[in-house]
Amino acid sequence: MANENEIAIPCVGYNEMSEDWELLHDLLGGTKAMRDAGEKWLPKEPREEGYFQRLNRSILYNAYRDTLNKLANRPFAHPISFTDLPEQLEYLKEDVDATGKSFETFAKEVLTDLINYGIAHIFVDHSELSEIADGATLTKADEERLGARVLLNIIHPPNLIGWQTEIVNKRIKLTQIRVKEIITESTGKYGDIDINYVKLYTETGWEIYKEVKPENDKEEITWTLIDSGEHTFGRISLITIYANRTGFMMAEPALMDLAWLNLAHWQSYSDQRHILRISRFGLLFGKGFPKEMVGASLDVGPSKAFLTTNPESDLKYVEHTGKSIEAGAKDIEDIEIKMEILGQQPLMRTAPLSTATAKRIDESRNISQLQSWIRGLEKGLLQVVKMAGEWRKIDIPDTVKIDIFSDFEVAIYGATDKELLLKIRTEGEITRETFLREEQRRGVLSGEMDPEAEAEAAEQENANGLKDLFDEEPEEPEIEPEEEPVEKEDEE
Repeated sequence: MANENEIAIPCVGYNEMSEDWELLHDLLGGTKAMRDAGEKWLPKEPREEGYFQRLNRSILYNAYRDTLNKLANRPFAHPISFTDLPEQLEYLKEDVDATGKSFETFAKEVLTDLINYGIAHIFVDHSELSEIADGATLTKADEERLGARVLLNIIHPPNLIGWQTEIVNKRIKLTQIRVKEIITESTGKYGDIDINYVKLYTETGWEIYKEVKPENDKEEITWTLIDSGEHTFGRISLITIYANRTGFMMAEPALMDLAWLNLAHWQSYSDQRHILRISRFGLLFGKGFPKEMVGASLDVGPSKAFLTTNPESDLKYVEHTGKSIEAGAKDIEDIEIKMEILGQQPLMRTAPLSTATAKRIDESRNISQLQSWIRGLEKGLLQVVKMAGEWRKIDIPDTVKIDIFSDFEVAIYGATDKELLLKIRTEGEITRETFLREEQRRGVLSGEMDPEAEAEAAEQENANGLKDLFDEEPEEPEIEPEEEPVEKEDEE
């Protein structure tokens, strides 16, 4: 680049998205982060002398973080299913980045970014073998012997600070990305310090820039190139997944409306706690006292008395009527209900299409938001596998598939139809295996259970003489009547 010090300047698209991220990050940071933000999220009233006392008594009801965690965790109540994953890439199931992170944990982190930011980035990298092989040309067998492998890394949206593109055959092609990183490095004998880095990736190579901090406040921060290299992949190995796309490499947070409601709750709850504090103390009101007593500090207690010769004087406590407290409580309750509704919306299916023709044209529209996000995640992870195959020159079959659990409609609404399901099974309209699968979908049975094997085991038990619980009612055991004693006639 012409000026190395420009390497860390975010692009326009990044700046547009980052405006929304400030609120999300502070909400995810909890009460401490919201207090640290001060007047940004909790405005100070004119001439409010006790603002910092009110701020430090405010507590965040973190509906946003709770909803985000529940949505991101829900698909992984069941393990991810792989179909026809090449044996050479099997290690990705247990370790995606050479640190022991499982594919399931990796996918959950990607989904969390996807929901939180409306966009997620996966960078498919490859282990460096040039240093190991001292620059020698390696065969595929050599690479396998040296432990060559792909490395899957999540680039969180706040860290991808810039990108450049060009149009090729009427398609947008990514030609450059810039990624910032903070690395903690040792300093001195016992200390450490956070150092900022920016990595530049192009279609043919990479560069690493390090921040050089000034010795005094008058100097500007500078950046210096510390390393560079080339790669043979031929393009930037970045996979981007969208949940709420607004443009190329751009999106809006999927739960932004919930975040604003959570902010309203933070502010209303702060007001409520403040007024409760005031209303808990009665206000001492007096009239008819001499001027020398007005404005003077008064000692109040059980052994104190106030005397005056004015027969019109009065001294009493004035208490809060509580009307504003009730209004504040109602406002908080209303916000919490709305947050709960917004938090459930991603799990709700969209309204059915109006006509049969429309349904045939687009059956896929009748799915929930979370289900659509999961489908996007599955497609993105499949692209990752194919890109990993390109890195390692492995043929990826067309049948390869990644399945993530997304049958949430049953999980939400299935509790009401369990009796009906049992009735259908009892009447013999469905098989035992189907019944077990449906109960598994509703969360009654463990997701790790194999319904087919369980049905076979139950069949074997029945063959061994155990009664099927769903067959006809057991007959009442017959009880032999006791023999009545025969009375002997009196002998004459």
